[in-house]
Amino acid sequence: MEEYHMTDIHMHIIPGVDDGSFTIDMSKSMITMAYMQGVRTIFATPHSGAFISRKELIQENYQKMKEQTKKFPFGVDLFLGSEVRCETGNIHETLRYLKTGTFPSMNRTKYVLTEFRNRICPREALKIISLLRRDGWFPIIAHVEYYPALFLSEVIEEILNYGCLLQINAYSLEEEAEEAAFERARKLLLEQKVSFLGSDAHRMNHRPPSVKKGLEYVYKHCTKEYADAVAFGNAEKYLIN
Repeated sequence: MEEYHMTDIHMHIIPGVDDGSFTIDMSKSMITMAYMQGVRTIFATPHSGAFISRKELIQENYQKMKEQTKKFPFGVDLFLGSEVRCETGNIHETLRYLKTGTFPSMNRTKYVLTEFRNRICPREALKIISLLRRDGWFPIIAHVEYYPALFLSEVIEEILNYGCLLQINAYSLEEEAEEAAFERARKLLLEQKVSFLGSDAHRMNHRPPSVKKGLEYVYKHCTKEYADAVAFGNAEKYLIN
């Protein structure tokens, strides 16, 4: 494989805080696996609900992981964010938690990794997005290929017109992926509507950090300029620098 450079903006790498990694050793194995496939920067994104009851543990284990990465024989940068669950029934509470910093944005920027329920309807999604934008947040729609209703009519265009950015899971570009998600992810990518890749990795034995084939697909089917932007450039532009 040609050596690629990727920023994974969606990984449940902090151990013992949500349904992601169980232990520090598992997190170290996940980071090593990701590195071997080209990942050089990782955003740790626990589910937002974990920050309500386990915020101190998240911060403690995040710092432990930062220390562990310094001991690796290779270089990996680690940043903190959260996968913020947004539904109409809790959106005002969610906005309050974002404002107070209970739910961290991506590396303390105005960008929020935004998760919907799988069967969200376009009207609900657009209402949530409008409220986030009203309060100055820029949603990054997490694994957008898994919200089938958003692909009806011109909903994706409306979402982009709000100033949102889209993240797809790298494994959704693999031929072995769920067919509908593969088709939606590929369509968005070839239309150059994707801004970020993520693994949405949880554990070594459940949704491991598998990005190699997806990353290869991006570079095979897109221009080098756009592939670089999706793989790492946009993350550097919007979330790091």
